Amino acid sequence: MFKFYFSGHDYEYEARNAFRVFDLNTDYEISDIDSFEGTGLSVVSYLEENEVFRAKAMLYKDNELLYESIYNSNDIILEKCSAKKLRKTLVVKTIHNVLKQYYNVYPDYGILTGVRVVKILITARKYSKSNEEINHILKNTYEVKEEKIKLLWDILKIEEKYIDEDINNNNYNLYIGIPFCPTKCSYCSFTSYVNCPDVKINSYVETLIYEIEKTIELAKKKNLNLHTIYFGGGTPSVLSEEQINKIFNTLKKHYDLSKIKEITFEAGRPDTIDEQKLLCLKNNFVNRISVNPQTMNDKTLTLIGRNHLSDEIIEKYLIAREVGFRTINMDIILGLPGENESDVRNTIEIISDLNPENITVHSLAYKKHSELTRESSELYKDYELIKKMHDIIKKTCDEKGYKPYYMYRQKNIKGNSENVGYTKEGRESIYNMVIIEELETILACGLGASSKIITGENRHEPVRNFKSLEEYSNRIYEIIKKKKNLLGV
Repeated sequence: MFKFYFSGHDYEYEARNAFRVFDLNTDYEISDIDSFEGTGLSVVSYLEENEVFRAKAMLYKDNELLYESIYNSNDIILEKCSAKKLRKTLVVKTIHNVLKQYYNVYPDYGILTGVRVVKILITARKYSKSNEEINHILKNTYEVKEEKIKLLWDILKIEEKYIDEDINNNNYNLYIGIPFCPTKCSYCSFTSYVNCPDVKINSYVETLIYEIEKTIELAKKKNLNLHTIYFGGGTPSVLSEEQINKIFNTLKKHYDLSKIKEITFEAGRPDTIDEQKLLCLKNNFVNRISVNPQTMNDKTLTLIGRNHLSDEIIEKYLIAREVGFRTINMDIILGLPGENESDVRNTIEIISDLNPENITVHSLAYKKHSELTRESSELYKDYELIKKMHDIIKKTCDEKGYKPYYMYRQKNIKGNSENVGYTKEGRESIYNMVIIEELETILACGLGASSKIITGENRHEPVRNFKSLEEYSNRIYEIIKKKKNLLGV
């Protein structure tokens, strides 16, 4: 048991996230400083507010002070514009520094636990910070390592082509969620239903079409331009051709889809696609698909609950090429159970030889409601292993002409690492960039889908759809009303 004692603040959420960077297995509790006893492992965290904010953390083991860390607001640059952000940064920084000494782990992303790391660079530029100042903030405030700072700048070089506030504020991106799968992968915690009968899927599609219609009407009233469409899940390709056509016919009533710059459809599971279904997507102006292996090692595919082997991935990929898809993404996951560097090298060599336009590399994250997390007796961070795996990916991608173009991070991610999208020149996914950096409004339709609506400068408001089929169907009017109110139409 790890005990945290606070004085002058109540940043439990931030302290928990800082702790989970180092330890996913040990329980912890938060207490007021007045109850401090010093037994066992304890972190005492102070925040003092005078003319200068000052934070201090001390790590004790059985009343013996092992490590101490002190920072004040003069040590911080970017957060001076927000007192609340400044307080949290100081508290997290001190807690992080005593924990990293205790665990003897120095994370690549330092004290950062958030999803959108590149957004720090974008925000700093808005405040007219120079590149040198931004590097100083990353290195000294957030303690990000040099190689990761370089990765962030490499990504921004591509993303900045899509950053124009006037254009971004007038665009919206339509997300369409299909919450059905042939099987549930052991690492997955997304809302999805396995092996649903057609009658249930048809009923869902009818409600989904209604939401799409009403959402598009609201977007048009707001005079928003449709930038991209993204079909995610679940596994959208579990839908029949008839069901797919129904959804696209609804979209065609409102837009000439041939003029939409990017329409992505996750055809991720090879056991759910064939030539006819791929032709159906092509005929509906889909111009970007995902065929997702996760790994090219058959033993692992079986272990994580996939109903296909690596040969089928290659077969369906080649069919997609024959059908005429010019932009294909392939996902892989690092840190899957039992895999080592050799397994990852095998996967990336096979995939890169296929030459897809995009390769998305995920580090395994322990999701609270996933089978893998529930059934694991211990959750391993695997810092060194994940670093070696990413190094293998980066080297191969560099050699094959891929550049990193977006990245994001997740809680409880192995190695305190990241998920990185790699792209061939000029073939990056617009949707992935605008959603991760929160550049544009996302209007999401479907069970469990989450809209992000721009309501002001640096301000996004969410609309989170219901996660049960019954609630989604019966309360769809509430969802539409929330979107209407936030859009102000």
